Amino acid sequence: MMSEIVFLGTAGGRMVVTSQLRKSGGMWLELNGKRIVLDPGPGCLLRCVELGIDPAGIDCIVLSHKHIDHSNDVNIMIEAMSGGGFKPKGILIAPGDSLEGDDPVVLRYVRTYIKGNIKVLKESFRYSLGEVDIEAATKLEHSDVETYGLKFSFGGKTIGYIADTEYFDALPEAFKGCDYLIINMVRMTRVKMLQHLIPIDIINILKKARPGVAILNHFGMQVVKASPEAVAKKIEAESGVRTIAAGDGMRLDLGKVPERPKDMTLERFLG
Repeated sequence: MMSEIVFLGTAGGRMVVTSQLRKSGGMWLELNGKRIVLDPGPGCLLRCVELGIDPAGIDCIVLSHKHIDHSNDVNIMIEAMSGGGFKPKGILIAPGDSLEGDDPVVLRYVRTYIKGNIKVLKESFRYSLGEVDIEAATKLEHSDVETYGLKFSFGGKTIGYIADTEYFDALPEAFKGCDYLIINMVRMTRVKMLQHLIPIDIINILKKARPGVAILNHFGMQVVKASPEAVAKKIEAESGVRTIAAGDGMRLDLGKVPERPKDMTLERFLG
């Protein structure tokens, strides 16, 4: 049974998302026959349709945190998963502050479409979706919202996902042993208030965590201008870990060693 990750879109940060210089929409994971949408940002539903993916087949939706570039399409994806609410099914995994409090992002009426089948993401969270284990690897540090790094284990393999966060000392340890490690890289330079990883942070993570393959994702304007593929090559050279930059619509067959995508410069993005 083939397992794969489809990168629906690789935009990160306000300017790249709102300009659609790169597509947004999150990731589609098909693992041991289970279909998972991870961080369904703006355009998730549209990108699924464009790429020939049937959103009615979703088994589970996972939010790492509630920021709009990660959660914008969560409600419409719940509708799609449940046949507009006429065929209630599926599971939502999300942090507590995306569900309750002053600023929830999951609409209450939509929750009935999955019969309230919501699992609250928190530290030490673990849930088995058939033969796929989903766990919170660690709580991340990002802009005063609950944010979690995640692991997906299936068929003897593990995918790690480091969502938006600043670097902290315990971060690499939480992702040791991953076969694939997806890392969001929004910026090239550090701005403390924005709490995002930059290339030197990722090099430090990879030197300590030693995943089989690292996949960079969620690129802000600084990274797009620098060329994500060029940055990936530099990170690989410094860390000694195979590193590739995700591309819009890229399908990563988890049964094969991934090839490095061809270089895509800013001029090519702009046509």
